[in-house]
Amino acid sequence: MLWTTLAEGEIYSGWWSQSPRFEEWRDGHRTLIVTRDEYGTPRLVRLISPVASDYLRPEWQPGAALR
Repeated sequence: MLWTTLAEGEIYSGWWSQSPRFEEWRDGHRTLIVTRDEYGTPRLVRLISPVASDYLRPEWQPGAALR
């Protein structure tokens, strides 16, 4: 039994859908978590780095296309 004010469609939306596949790329001291869009272009999901200035680089912002 499910006790909630949300509609059943909201709770189970995406339940059986294809979940994104993540790839882990290493670039020196950085780790990039990447997924591919519908065209196969790798897009950055998450950057993990011990260097604070890496997070300010526009090419490593979430959603950025990678080569």
